[in-house]
Parts: sequence; structure tokens; C-alpha cells
Amino acid sequence: MKLNLSAIAVAAALSAIAATPTFAVDFAYFQKQSCDELGKENVALVKAESAINDGKKTKSSEAAIKNTVGFLLTGWPWWSTADHGNADAQLAEIRADLKMVRAAQKSNKCAI
Repeated sequence: MKLNLSAIAVAAALSAIAATPTFAVDFAYFQKQSCDELGKENVALVKAESAINDGKKTKSSEAAIKNTVGFLLTGWPWWSTADHGNADAQLAEIRADLKMVRAAQKSNKCAI
């Protein structure tokens, strides 16, 4: 068990180190954009975030309906939920980009 925890800690540290330059490059990219471009980027990211959240709600609703219908037909409860793994990963990327866009807007002194 000790070896596994060490391997996990090393992997997490290497991942953090490897991800840092990517965020720096992304932020530098956003910082070079004009206020107009940053505003359009912000609007597009907010719309994408909203669309993904709506999709998650729909999938959860569909899963709840299937569970209810399954219970009514069989008399046995079904324990399943919608898998939102991919949507959650996309939301994490969008939220990271939103933070960078807003930070770039702030550093460029754009009207938000």
C-alpha cells in the first residue's frame, strides 16, 4: 500500500508540473487578445458552459425516468445514474478558460 501511495503522489506532482506551462501559454494567448475578442470569448464560453449543464440535467432526468419505469415494470429498484464524466471534464476546461479570460480582461483593463 505504501508503494501505491508513493506512486500516486509522484504521478500527481509530475502532472502538476507538466500542466503548468500549458496554462501559462493559454493565459499569454488570452492576454494578447483585444478587449473585443476577450468579450466574444467570454460569451462563447458562458454559452458552452450553459449548454453542457443543460445536457447534464437532461441526462439525469432521463436516467431518473428509466429508473422509475424499471421499478414500476419489475417491482425492483434500479440503482443507476447518468454518467457525467466527459461533461465534467469539459466543464473543468471551460471554467479554467473562463478564469483566464476574465484575468486577461482585468489585466488589459477591459470593461467587463
